[in-house]
Amino acid sequence: MPGIDNKFRPIANDNVLFKPLSDGAILFEPDSEVVHTLNPSAAFIWIHCDGNHTISDITTLIKNNFTEFEMQPEDAVNSIIKEFRKLGLVSSE
Repeated sequence: MPGIDNKFRPIANDNVLFKPLSDGAILFEPDSEVVHTLNPSAAFIWIHCDGNHTISDITTLIKNNFTEFEMQPEDAVNSIIKEFRKLGLVSSE
């Protein structure tokens, strides 16, 4: 599995269902029946895992849309993307 850098373009797994909620979202994996709950910033990141946005793009979007990440959102974005990837929720292809 190649590493993640600022040019990495995460792509959401097509098999994962996304349900937005007023305070975040849920992801549902039908094959395993696993449910993941996302806070608002993680849901925002998920929406941008479309293969068009790089980690750098997503970091900028987070910084511009979430006040809690005004200073250093890079670590938070990288951590969330790495977790999504570890769980098989996103890939680079």
